[in-house]
Amino acid sequence: MTFEENRRWEILRVYRGKDNAVTGKQIAEWTELEYDFIRSVISHLVNDHHFLIASNSKGYYVPETAEEIFEATRSLRRRGISILVRAARLQRTSVEEVFHQGVLEEEGFRTSVNKADGRNDKKEVKG
Repeated sequence: MTFEENRRWEILRVYRGKDNAVTGKQIAEWTELEYDFIRSVISHLVNDHHFLIASNSKGYYVPETAEEIFEATRSLRRRGISILVRAARLQRTSVEEVFHQGVLEEEGFRTSVNKADGRNDKKEVKG
């Protein structure tokens, strides 16, 4: 983990539980970094380092209970499905077709990243 990633995690890890969420804008102010950069670091911590960081309308937090994890994943699923429905309507196709296209694109992206990193192995796509 890089210094910047570790720095963000050190800030976030004290915000345990959904009632103690902190906004990305607050973190940006405290660290004097751009908000978009904060969002990208948090995304990287979640997606690449598998940190449990959830978010709600109040901000980011570390979930403490199974219920908080369930609520956060339910919210993500609902948002994801809503976005797939919108994409399907734009393309005038089914949600299933848009999802399948996304899976193929993600596999292609991961393969190209591996090749750019000098690896010929294809990473397993989880999910």
